[in-house]
Amino acid sequence: MTSSPLWRGGGRIFPNMPNENFTQKINKKMYRAGMASILSQLAREGRLAVVESLRVESPKTKQLAEKFKAMNLSSVMVIADEVDENLYLASRNLANVLVVEPRYADPVSLVHFKKVLVTKAAMDQLKEMFA
Repeated sequence: MTSSPLWRGGGRIFPNMPNENFTQKINKKMYRAGMASILSQLAREGRLAVVESLRVESPKTKQLAEKFKAMNLSSVMVIADEVDENLYLASRNLANVLVVEPRYADPVSLVHFKKVLVTKAAMDQLKEMFA
């Protein structure tokens, strides 16, 4: 049995709500500048690599895992200009792999992953969005 919130040791009058929103508004210019600086810092550190294209013949996780193992990548974010169904299905069960389109790339993911692979067409889209 719980006590009244007014009594010593009682419940809380205004408890935290599970649907409480802690998001903060960031201006568009500030967001673009932050993304541009994160991408340039990744390039300076050698964590950003541009590839011609990343294709998977069939939606098999094992093939994609072997491809990343051959490239010596353990934690990788792939930014592809067009995420086809095979690439999406092959990557969704890998723990440290995230495949997104340029418009869904976010600063937290860019900083979190050890390596970021970007296709050439996606790099052009990123330059257009953040430059």
